[in-house]
Amino acid sequence: MRTGPPELAMSSIQNHITAKDSAYLQSLLNSKDQDEDYLALLRGKLENANLLLDHTVDRRVATIDSRVEISIGGGFTEERILTRDEKASNPGNALPITTPRGLALLGLKEGDVFPLRKPNGIIEPIKLIKVVYQPEAAKRGEEAGAVVQFQPHWKKSLGTDADMASDNDDPGPGAA
Repeated sequence: MRTGPPELAMSSIQNHITAKDSAYLQSLLNSKDQDEDYLALLRGKLENANLLLDHTVDRRVATIDSRVEISIGGGFTEERILTRDEKASNPGNALPITTPRGLALLGLKEGDVFPLRKPNGIIEPIKLIKVVYQPEAAKRGEEAGAVVQFQPHWKKSLGTDADMASDNDDPGPGAA
């Protein structure tokens, strides 16, 4: 008995998809290897996507090749790697985005739950607990979960109390 495609109303779920991941998903739309239920989920994912450049995606968002900690159906926590397809280099931990579960996780942010409707009509909640590794964040030199702090150059020139407390009394090249 069929009750509909394996997705739920995706309009309430914010998908953060990189331009690179979006291009790959677009190529899957033209694939003859997927069934209609998967393609309906894929179309919904793309229609509700917030497209981002690689260098702007939040490190807490699941992208292709991210290592994620997930819970399926409220069960045990497991760590998986979102891959393009089943031919992954780490097949034991791979979760291809060519499967409904893998596609459901792609673009979610830590803490998001995707209510995946299976072909039998049962809704399977898939929770993204943590993004352990994200390739885009790694390229930027960020560790997953790390807080990146910086002090703008203009603020350094204001001469804060911390600057005055320093033992370095060299006024710099501008004093000459």
